[in-house]
Amino acid sequence: MDRRLLAACCLALVALAGCSGGAGGPTPTVDDATPTTTPTAGEGEPNETTGLGLSVGAEIEASALVAAHETALANESYVFRSGFGLPGGGRERASTVVRAEEGLFEVERFQYHPLRGEAVALYAREGREYVRFEDGPVTKTVAQPNRTAVPTGRQALVGVESLTVTDTIQRDGERRYVLTAGLDYESADRALPYRRAVVDERGLIHNYTSGEYVPPESERPTVGLLVSRWFDLSNVEATTVAEPSWLTDLRTTDSAGPVTTVVDHADLDTRFRVTGTDVEASVERLRNDAVLGSDHVDESRASPLIDLDIEGQVTNATVRVGYDPAALPGGAEEGGLAVFVYNESLQTYLPLNTSLDADANVAVASRGPPVRYSSGGGPEQTLQPTLSDPTAGRLVVAVMHTETWYSAFR
Repeated sequence: MDRRLLAACCLALVALAGCSGGAGGPTPTVDDATPTTTPTAGEGEPNETTGLGLSVGAEIEASALVAAHETALANESYVFRSGFGLPGGGRERASTVVRAEEGLFEVERFQYHPLRGEAVALYAREGREYVRFEDGPVTKTVAQPNRTAVPTGRQALVGVESLTVTDTIQRDGERRYVLTAGLDYESADRALPYRRAVVDERGLIHNYTSGEYVPPESERPTVGLLVSRWFDLSNVEATTVAEPSWLTDLRTTDSAGPVTTVVDHADLDTRFRVTGTDVEASVERLRNDAVLGSDHVDESRASPLIDLDIEGQVTNATVRVGYDPAALPGGAEEGGLAVFVYNESLQTYLPLNTSLDADANVAVASRGPPVRYSSGGGPEQTLQPTLSDPTAGRLVVAVMHTETWYSAFR
């Protein structure tokens, strides 16, 4: 490598330190820290296990390399880091993958969803994936069919036809092969595509970098190695994933439905759980709504008025609301509390069948007993209040003292 290319690579690494999305930035070529003397073409024996024929000067089909790489990873645990972006912007993602037979992998995600907040973690196992989002006091966990493939680096080599073995290095006591695009960067007079992979005898790709090399003579403002995509592997065979408590809770309550969403609002001490098809849900405090709030509501309730906003076809829903025993009307018993839901048809609140955890001051409910009513002197009808009404869209709930509510209502 002459001085021009060395200076260009240094430029690239300095630029990357400010754009990876993580402290310090990526080091996509970490495995070439101890190069050996460049061997002559033809040195090295083809690997009979992978069939790749790894030897200096050999041209390796990218599809064959990816196949050998994924075969080598099939029963391994590892940490996978990947990044996207040119200098001046970019992002990094880290994944922890455990052995396939355990059926669990973890992906740290830094991605903002306009309705759910920032995705901070994803776990997948046994055909389901569990994603956690955070947005201030609101935490949302979603269980759904597995949509995320186990990260291996395959996508980074899409569109690459072949790579050439140009060098070997020694790393961690083994020989590794350096595969590149096989282009002459030293005498380049124009921008050239850059590809570099460090591969062991099994065909396992320990790191891969792709981008563009712009020679110093170029009139472009930025020269050197401009990295657009990279990944690396570490802790192979020595990685574990601890299942966090939120994942354990969600897996325990997750049904076989397509999507289960649990929204926790810490400030309201409220949890809303829904199952259905492409369900979005949110929990907010209700403010300044004269129709839904009234004097006798305020006299009866022991929790905030909570607005449940639902999008999608809901098949099952449960709300868990914290209440304040000190807010009970004078002389009222805590056992008389229930979750009430506002019914648009009757324009009043109806009680739901409620279970109380008096130690935690929490009320839990999903549906209520049937209510018989007549509208405008017409025939008597039956209505069952529920949180799963797909036509409701918006539901307002509160923990209220039943007898106080009915006395005030009458």
